[in-house]
Amino acid sequence: MKTIIKNGAYDALKKVVLHRGLNDIESEIYTLLVLSKKKMSAREIAESTGYAYSSVVNALNNLRRRYLVDRNKRGRCYEYEANADFVGMLRRERRQLIEYLTEAKNALKDKDDYKDLVEHIDECINYLGKVEKEVN
Repeated sequence: MKTIIKNGAYDALKKVVLHRGLNDIESEIYTLLVLSKKKMSAREIAESTGYAYSSVVNALNNLRRRYLVDRNKRGRCYEYEANADFVGMLRRERRQLIEYLTEAKNALKDKDDYKDLVEHIDECINYLGKVEKEVN
């Protein structure tokens, strides 16, 4: 892991995943898995990062719930690898954001006090829709 940290890629990628709302341990584990380009057991990850094994397992479970890490059985233990499909992640987040914004807009649309906010929400939904069309 020291080589990864020295070349700057580790810190740069960690910023990306921290921005997505991961905590420090989750971002370190995810970044390690992305840059190591290999499957690792929870014990190997704990040894590489210095975190307690139980903390690593909890973080890996959280990463799996976010579809950032895949898990496969290897003998009696599991091995983990990063899902580095960043475009797919952004698409899922965009769709989720559109759903939340639409829900908020529908809840506010009949309230005159929030007309400006509804317009801003509409503008955001339209922008996110244009982003998807430009990518495809």
